[in-house]
Order: sequence, then structure tokens, then C-alpha cells
Amino acid sequence: MLRQTKYISRRCSVCIWRRGLSSRVQLPDRETTVAKFVFPSTTHTIGSVALSLEKYLGKEITLHGWMNSKPRKVSKRLAFGELRDYNGDITQIVIADEEMISLQLQLEDAIAVTGTISRRRPKKDQSEESVGKLWDLNVIKLQILNRSNLVPSQLKSLDVASPDYPPEYRYLQLRSKFFQDALKLRAKALQRVRSTLDSLSFTEIETPLLFKSTPEGANEFLVPTRRKSYFYALPQSPQQYKQLLMASGVKSYYQVARCFRDEDLRADRQPEFTQIDIEMSFADGKQVRHAVEQVVNNVWLDVKKSPLYVPFGTDQLVRSNEFPLMSYKSVLELYGIDKPDLRSSLRFHDISEFTTRVANPDFPVFEVCVLKQAFEGSHYTIPDLLIQPDNYKSRRPAMFAIKSTTDLNNWHQHFSEYADIDSSKLEELTAKLNLQPGDIITGADRAILPYENPTPLGRFRQLAIEQFPTKWRRTVANSEEDTLKDLSVATWVVDFPLFNPVEEDQLSGKQSYPLYKKNQYESTHHPFTMCSPADYDLLSTDPLAVHGEHYDLVVNGVEVGGGSRRIHDSNLQQYIFKEILGIQDPHRLFGHLLGAFESGCPPHAGFAIGFDRLCAMLLGSTSIRDVIAFPKNQKGRDPVTESPSMVPSKTLEKYHIREIEACHQ
Repeated sequence: MLRQTKYISRRCSVCIWRRGLSSRVQLPDRETTVAKFVFPSTTHTIGSVALSLEKYLGKEITLHGWMNSKPRKVSKRLAFGELRDYNGDITQIVIADEEMISLQLQLEDAIAVTGTISRRRPKKDQSEESVGKLWDLNVIKLQILNRSNLVPSQLKSLDVASPDYPPEYRYLQLRSKFFQDALKLRAKALQRVRSTLDSLSFTEIETPLLFKSTPEGANEFLVPTRRKSYFYALPQSPQQYKQLLMASGVKSYYQVARCFRDEDLRADRQPEFTQIDIEMSFADGKQVRHAVEQVVNNVWLDVKKSPLYVPFGTDQLVRSNEFPLMSYKSVLELYGIDKPDLRSSLRFHDISEFTTRVANPDFPVFEVCVLKQAFEGSHYTIPDLLIQPDNYKSRRPAMFAIKSTTDLNNWHQHFSEYADIDSSKLEELTAKLNLQPGDIITGADRAILPYENPTPLGRFRQLAIEQFPTKWRRTVANSEEDTLKDLSVATWVVDFPLFNPVEEDQLSGKQSYPLYKKNQYESTHHPFTMCSPADYDLLSTDPLAVHGEHYDLVVNGVEVGGGSRRIHDSNLQQYIFKEILGIQDPHRLFGHLLGAFESGCPPHAGFAIGFDRLCAMLLGSTSIRDVIAFPKNQKGRDPVTESPSMVPSKTLEKYHIREIEACHQ
């Protein structure tokens, strides 16, 4: 029995047939069914033949794959079709047999085909050179291993890499060359990570997935047990286990770790994700960063086939295997975000000394960003991407396009929303900023040490880079290399605040300025991060002034990973838990870790690379979904397997769980 359902996308409406349930299923015909399981082995791939075409001309080979197009019948004895193999490569097959043509091959039928290779004949309007290394397989034998239903034909009009592709047919989408290459890239990157860490004498160790519930920030996935009121929690990271391994005598550990967080999803987040987890005992952050640099450099060179660059001066780049250290304070002041895209030379200017008033005394710094020569002409309108309030978390910066020399005398009047600029110093300020017609000047306020991340102007910089991708690009020093291509620029960001103030929940919609709870703190990274020794005494007097020994690796505006030097002193860890973070019973939650610290645990430090995000960058994609075989959607649902799913009440009872029905008044 078949039932018909509709699939509606933004681009098309297609009719999908799905198999419904039937009361009885008959045993299929023996001869035709068993024949599907007996077939010749493949001898080549399409790509291997193309690499050495001259060698294979006239030779007989066997290929496996799918029909990439329904055969085009020229006559009763001649048809042309396309075969796509499991690498996603495509070649033409020529069928000159009436019986084979009568098989009526359909799109995505799985086949094994044997034939001889010949060079593709040019069409009337083509030259021999234009055909190049294209070739045909002249079919001798063709076996259908499994027929396809009509779904692939109905989806053929959709771009296979499009977000409009119905996610429940991910297994069809993955057959394409784009996704086959993406999965192979991920595998190659993981091989290179492992080989590098193995060469550095790291030991790969697996840690449990069934952990306990602890307050680490994000919501957890809980796993019920048949013991009443007892639950496991899936780990948000192997953080505590890897610190326990350091206490267990392991010198250098790594793991390809599966991690789980029940949080709101977006393009670069999934409820389950993979990270390359690294920890080293008797080590500090510098040693860990050196190991990470070797891993990342090797992956970039071997997989992306390009080197990493670092900033040089204000507007240049140089190749380097070592990445510079930039402080959190400096990147927030210069770029307004702790993960700046340093391919761009755009930076901010603090002009607070030129102001006579600021709108909010708690946000006294007034800064501007100048988009030099962003436009030509006097009828220019600032792009919507930059001015739409919804593109900003809180307040939108003030902007003004300087269209004429007259505007140089009054541009300052357009920023009174945030600050009043001293008109007596206007000429000096205009000269300092080197303002000219064709520039866009943008300004906003911020706190002296911003906890807004990005700041309003930092968000503007992100949007400006997106709007003007070819402007204000850093150039490679002493080179004519084209910096408009996909260069990768790396830096370390260090000296983060160890703690942030807890932000007030603002339920009345979008607020211009964040509000913070007094004397309530949360860890910027996690509660196991060591403070800077120079700030140790401030832990008891001014926790927000304490810097942490935390470091992030940033490439092209993306946080590739983060790590820190850990606390290994039990008394210090308990002080931070209880006196700063307000965790009143740390022994109940973290007794296993505190006990290990009290048993001669050595100093240690570590790092975690977001592997999904890293692979997306290597692929040149903005979405980690492109490098995950079966990603969840933005509701945390797997459309292929339809998980999560409902569980029968009888099953729930085994785990002492009862559904609470909604009360109706």
C-alpha cells in the first residue's frame, strides 16, 4: 500500500511517495532478489581512469555507482546515460544493446557496469581540445543491484547543496560529490590530527559518556536509570575526566571526544558535536599552545593546501608557524570582539578625549570606525545590512556617509545619540581620522572593560566585512600574492577576565544596554581555569579585575578552540567554587576532582579544538552541517531517523518517570 504526501519547499512543490504499513508482506521472488547480492567487484573508479586515460583506452573495466541521469534513448539499439560512482565523479555510459535499454533505468538506480573505455567524441561545435580527458564507458554488461523509487527524480531540480533540500533525504544528498568530498576531508583532517599528536607522544584515551550532572554552563542531556531519582548526564566536555587523567599519571592525553549540550542551535552549533581534547601534565599554557600550533599548521597545509598567516603591522600579513598573542582588552578595543577577523585591517579609534558628554556614564568610551572610500558619488545610501537594528544584539551604532566637503564640517552632529563631540576640536579630529568624501564613519559607546561581546561597533565591523568583502584587506608583506583569495589568518587571544558579572534577564524585549547583577559572577571559560599569578590577591577583593590563564585560537574571525592552565590546588579550587561562584556544596558535585587534587595531582593545562567547525573552515563552508553526516536541525531533531521520539508509558515506568498532563482551567 502506498500513500502520497506533499513536500513543500521555498523553491518547489514536489510529490513524494512513501511506503505505508501493510498487514502482510510477501516474500520477494527468489531469483530476482538473490541476484542483487551477486555482482562483479569494481576494478576502478571514474577518477582513477581520468588520471591515466591514455593507459586505459580500449581496456575493459567494472564500475559501481548510481544512475546520475535517466538514459537518453537515441534508437532501439542506442542510449546514453550518466554513471556517478561513490566518489561523486560522473562519466557517460553508452548502451548499444536493445535488451539493456529495455531495462528502463531510472535516476539513482544502483548498478554494476562492465565495459570498454573510449575517448569522448566531440560534438559538431566542439574541438578535440575542449573534450579533454572526458571518456565514455561502452557497456558490455549491466546489472541493476537495486532500483530507486521516484523520490530522486522529484528532487532532481533542487541544488544538492541547498538548504532547501529536504533533510529527511539526507542519504540522497550525501551521494553528491560535494558531500562525499566533505566527508573525506573530515576523515583526512582527523588522520592528520592523530598523526601529529602521536608524533608528539600523546596517548589517545577514551573517557566515559555516562557522567554525572554538574553546573558547567549549558543545559545538559540527562539519561534516566532504573534506580529511582538517579540520572546520568551526557558530558558537555571531558573536562573533569581529563583532569583526573592528569592526576592518574598520564603525561599527554588526547581524545576525539563526543560532547553534548542542550542549547539553542544555529549554523555553527549542534546538540552533539566533536572536539579534539588535549591535556598535558607538568606543563603550562605555552607548551600546550605550541602543540596546538603544530596540529593546526599540519592540518592546514595537508588538507587545505595553504599556509597560515599572522598579522604584521596594521595592514599586512606574514607566514608563520607561531601565532602572536593578543590580549582580550586589546582586541576588544581595536576590533570590538574577542574573535576578530584579521584578514581585514579595519580598526577602531577611541575619541573620548574629543567628547564633552556621553549618553551613559557606565559606558563612557566613545569610539569610531571609518570605512575609507566605501562609495563614490553624492547620492549614496548606506546598505541595509549595516543599518538594520535586528542585525545588532542591543543598540545600533550611529552612522554617517560623508558625501561632500561640506559634510566634513558637520559630521559630528550625527552622533549625539551617544556623545557630544567638542566642535572646537572638530578640525583636529577630522584631520586625525583623515576623513574624506566617500568615507562612512560609524560610532558607538562601550564600557571601559567591555563584557558586551561583540560590542555594537564590533558587530558593525563584522557586517562591514560581509558587505564589502574585497575592501580594507591586509596584504601579504613583500609579496604580490592575491589577498582576495581565501587566506587564513591566525592569532591567540589571551588575558581574558577570569569572571564575568551575571547579566540580568531582560524580559521586556531588546534593551540598549546590558544590566548586571551586583556581586554575582560566572566563569568566563570554566571554573577550573587558573588565575594570573599577578592577580592572585584580587580574588578576595575584586574578582572582576582578575585575569585568567585562558587562551583562544582564532582564525578568520572564528574561534577554532580554547584552553587554559588548570587549577590543581584543592583549597584554591574550593575557594573559587564557594566564595566567588556561590557553589555551596562543591564536594557533592566535584568531590572526585578535589580528592584527586589532594593526592599529588601535578600542574596541568589543556585545550579543545572544535573539530566540526575546523572542518567547515577547511571546506570553506559557513555551516558545520556540511561536514556532519547526519546533523540535527534547529529544533535538535534528526529528520532522517525522526529522533528524538516518544517513548511508551510502560517504558517510562521502568525509569520511574511519569508524564505530567497539562492542567486545563
